[in-house]
Amino acid sequence: MAGSAIAALAGTSAQAAVDEYSIEGAGRVTINLEVCSAESQLVVRGDTGTDLDFVVTDANGNNQHEDTGIDDYLSVVLEKEGDECETFALGVSNLGEEANAFVVVLEPITESTTRVQKYIVQASETQTVTFKACGTSARVSARGDGDTDLDFVIRNSDGGVVHENDDTTDETSTTLEGLLGDCEVFEMDIANIGEVYNAMMLVVEPEGASDTPFAGTAPTTSLASATQAAGSTARTSSTADTSGAGEYRADANASLKVNLPVCGATRVEVRGDGDTDLDFTINDEAGNVVHSDFDMSDVTFVLLSPAQECETFALEVDNLGDVYNVFTVALIDPATRAELQGPGEYRVSANAATKVALRVCSVTKVSARGDGDTDLDFDVTDSAGTSIHSDYDTTDTTEFTLDPGSECGDFQMAVENLGDVYNMLTIDFGEDAVVNAKAPERRGTMERGTPDRGALGALKSTLAPPGQLVGVRRPGVSPDGQDRRLSILNQTGETVSEIYWSNSATLEWGYDRLGTGYTLSRDQQWNVTVQDGSSACIFDFKAVTENAREIEVPAINVCEEQSIVIE
Repeated sequence: MAGSAIAALAGTSAQAAVDEYSIEGAGRVTINLEVCSAESQLVVRGDTGTDLDFVVTDANGNNQHEDTGIDDYLSVVLEKEGDECETFALGVSNLGEEANAFVVVLEPITESTTRVQKYIVQASETQTVTFKACGTSARVSARGDGDTDLDFVIRNSDGGVVHENDDTTDETSTTLEGLLGDCEVFEMDIANIGEVYNAMMLVVEPEGASDTPFAGTAPTTSLASATQAAGSTARTSSTADTSGAGEYRADANASLKVNLPVCGATRVEVRGDGDTDLDFTINDEAGNVVHSDFDMSDVTFVLLSPAQECETFALEVDNLGDVYNVFTVALIDPATRAELQGPGEYRVSANAATKVALRVCSVTKVSARGDGDTDLDFDVTDSAGTSIHSDYDTTDTTEFTLDPGSECGDFQMAVENLGDVYNMLTIDFGEDAVVNAKAPERRGTMERGTPDRGALGALKSTLAPPGQLVGVRRPGVSPDGQDRRLSILNQTGETVSEIYWSNSATLEWGYDRLGTGYTLSRDQQWNVTVQDGSSACIFDFKAVTENAREIEVPAINVCEEQSIVIE
């Protein structure tokens, strides 16, 4: 099958980009594809030594094509809108133990170009694809890999059936006559009758089309990033025993699939422990990629909308590091989200990146400040993926203003740590330079809560509805070697509006640790690292409810306890 596409591109035009790359065993590379034509033919051919998987995304991070077949070949037509050039991203993952040398061919498409596309049709499923045919007529050929029976139906732009084939083979061909104008868009239904997937090639050869060469800017390809796994062990893949929201472990240099049952529009927030880079892909029940995130962080956010009332999506998390990564998945009803999201403290590991979700409902000034130990770079994007602010100077601070328009808006800030030690980042909304900079509060005698010696769950999200756990995963060990991670569970029956802590040797409570605009709903849990810059382990805690009830939990050894309950 690959031969058909290679033959079609054997006489590539002078404007075509033909570049060679190499990917190490169990590694991943990202290739930038700069295209200026309305359509471009992309072909990738490996050396057949290992299996390569491919994902193509547009400039906004939207998936255009995915190929997870057991081979090292890709062929797809890229389309862009507008007159400006656009940069697509080609992600290549090597699933084998050995290196693979592959060739990338990127060529502008004209009316006389033969279009070649490869599709993976899943077992016992029907996939609908569109293709463009140009000229006075066009020869259309579809051929599978021989493993299953494929049935075909082709419809024209008016919805009329122009070709059908339901024999017992996996191939078909026909000539499409009387095209509308110079080009017409057709739709093809491909039904896989078998119990395994079928890799199918679709070739569209125009007849009678104008042979005018492309006169615009030639395309280019360039290496954007390369991540090599430790050792030479092939990557493994497994499926989690549980599904939905919760805490999961992605082993080093391996991928984990998590099923996400979703009913109605749902916001998904996934956050790793900061130790490795995680890549994310989410597929719907039909096998279509609805979200992917291949940056250098271990965090991703997306709003999922099921095709029906309920649908189970598949989240695949690929750990590119040489140690395991414990990540959490939160499923949040958008209607229950608070108006503000973002203020707080975030740890950015050395030579690593993270992302922070920002949500505002009015024009808001945002301040981000590191601890001064390393240089941080910032890039802020809106919900469409458009960059609205970036800061690549040699400091770890930045300021910008978010304008959501007439409704609440979601943004995200990517933060990259360029230093060799971690950096604790503080984000604040408003004009104040210090988070919650109000006068320290003197201690008093409060109602007592009860410490809970057991280990609570570790589901983490931000400002989730009542009953859902919240918090950002913090470092497992503080700089002095002590583990100060603590889960704070609200069982007051009310919303907690403020939380304070201070080591037992001091007389003042300090500031509200929840942060501006944050609350902890009833039955919510906040996972946080308790520290005040000292080496103290014994801390007192105070919570203030929405009804102004104050509750104190004294003398908690945060270096030993795992959780406390506010009652």
